[in-house]
Amino acid sequence: MDDQEQTLASQIIEDARKRAERIKQRAEAEARTVTAEAAQSVTAARDGALQEAKARAARRERVNRALIQQEVRRLRLQRRQEILERARAETERRLAELAAGPAYRGSLKNLALRAIQAMSGSRFQLVLRPEDRQACGEWLLAEVRADAREKLGRDVELALADETLEASGGLIVKGADGHEAADQTFEARLRRLWDQVRAEIAGMLPDAETAE
Repeated sequence: MDDQEQTLASQIIEDARKRAERIKQRAEAEARTVTAEAAQSVTAARDGALQEAKARAARRERVNRALIQQEVRRLRLQRRQEILERARAETERRLAELAAGPAYRGSLKNLALRAIQAMSGSRFQLVLRPEDRQACGEWLLAEVRADAREKLGRDVELALADETLEASGGLIVKGADGHEAADQTFEARLRRLWDQVRAEIAGMLPDAETAE
């Protein structure tokens, strides 16, 4: 190979080397661009996944908090109901003790007198439990007549009704004409008073509608 050919070959090789270098640089630049884009995509995906995970966690937390609050309300309502039921059972127990105790006759007399005071007319019948009718029926008639005259200023005619009642205690007072009746049994009185008693007891307990 002569000098001219050698020079041409060298130029071609140099030119090829330069082209190869430019191609290499362009490829490296493209590779860096692709790598950067890929990194950005990974970061975005990671951030997106993180945000989605946070959103899912927040949703779970809201659901769990709502479930906890619901359970707290349920337990408070259950607790309140248990306390009210125990209070009612205790009241019924004490009324039963009263009916078996020495003060019961006086309670019957007072219940009859209150009923007569609220009723019109002058003739009444007392409906008693069978055991009360036998134990103190005649005594009760005499005592109520006397108290009605002395305390109410009314002369009344009283009789024991042929019928009897089933109750834990108390009596029913009926007008002789059948138009009026006052249920003074312990059960009836407790029913009438229970809303008030229940409200007072409930007011002492935590608010079932408020969950911490």
